[in-house]
Amino acid sequence: MANIRHIPPSRAAGRLAHVYKEIRAEVPRVPNLIQVFSLRPETMVCMYRGWMATMCGGTLPRQTKELVALATSSAGKCEYSVDSHLVLLQAAGMDREKSFDVERRLFDADELSARERATLGFAARVTDDPRNLTDQHVAEFDRAWPDPEERAQVISVIAGENMVFRIANALGVTQEIPSALRRFDAGRRSAITFLGRLTALSADFGERPIPARTPEENRLGMGRLFRQQLGLPEPPFNWDLFDACPEVFDGQLRVLEKSVAVVPRDRWMRIGLVVGRLTGSDYYARNCAEWLEKRGVQSHDVIAASEGHGSSLPDAEECCLRFTRDLTLHSHTIGADRIDELRKRGFSDGAILDLAYVGAVFNGMVRYLKMSKPVDASLARPEPAVCLEEKASA
Repeated sequence: MANIRHIPPSRAAGRLAHVYKEIRAEVPRVPNLIQVFSLRPETMVCMYRGWMATMCGGTLPRQTKELVALATSSAGKCEYSVDSHLVLLQAAGMDREKSFDVERRLFDADELSARERATLGFAARVTDDPRNLTDQHVAEFDRAWPDPEERAQVISVIAGENMVFRIANALGVTQEIPSALRRFDAGRRSAITFLGRLTALSADFGERPIPARTPEENRLGMGRLFRQQLGLPEPPFNWDLFDACPEVFDGQLRVLEKSVAVVPRDRWMRIGLVVGRLTGSDYYARNCAEWLEKRGVQSHDVIAASEGHGSSLPDAEECCLRFTRDLTLHSHTIGADRIDELRKRGFSDGAILDLAYVGAVFNGMVRYLKMSKPVDASLARPEPAVCLEEKASA
């Protein structure tokens, strides 16, 4: 199933059994990626509900969201997520050949609209190279999606998939399609098409109401989390954008709240510092560094540990930070040997799941900040949305 143990639905009891029951009310079979969270039922609930809010809430067509998720997971080199989104893309109504053309060529695929090409190129860019995402890129993306609610939904899909594929890669989640079928491209494609048709018959792809706290409640929750619980001066400024889509705001805030609860606070801050530095997120890099330095931990020591150099941190924390660095830069290279390395340092399978979850959440959050930062209004005027497509294709 994965590089850590899991509890399948047939063996679940107590709270986990109730969570599985909730999920099976929506899908005929609990996906392998969801089952990998079985050691942490409450984290499973947060991830599942947050992803449902992103993919099923709002007004943006499901097919558009699946296109964006496919481009993001492809940029992250996650075979599990690519296959899953191809299944869902076809289930949402995209022609079989067109979906495989998009997989192969992404924003160069035939029959995509200019806005679709621009958006897929932007999704790949912010996944691959967030440090070099400029105000111009963000302004062009904003022009492609002038409606605040739709823009918030697209941003949520890109950021959410940056969490999901890293967890799938890092924990070695087993493909839904048997390896015997995946051995040949024709077998894999046939299996994806079959699963797409089956999913179309068994799942609801229409717009649906998603329970959520009000924007006012979410803003208060964000303030409490960052100022009172974490002791940071201010919450990330860009969250005002998500007032236009309360269910997305609520779902992602709950995911973030859970990340704070599953690891010690100093470890959370060290992970945030490493991810912030690697992705060019000044907010997390600066605030996490200041929090740590007030408690006698030097930021350069944390970064040195993540790079495999000598530091004053315990060996287990150095191993944790090296894992975080790989999760951020190239999660697809993490194998069972890296999980065994964490076990040898005293991490249980549940603690390894917590570590992957927190690192993945940070990778999603930094992309929220990157994609929704305010830009100079002069950048938002001159060029049409297609310019992003042209740059992505270059």
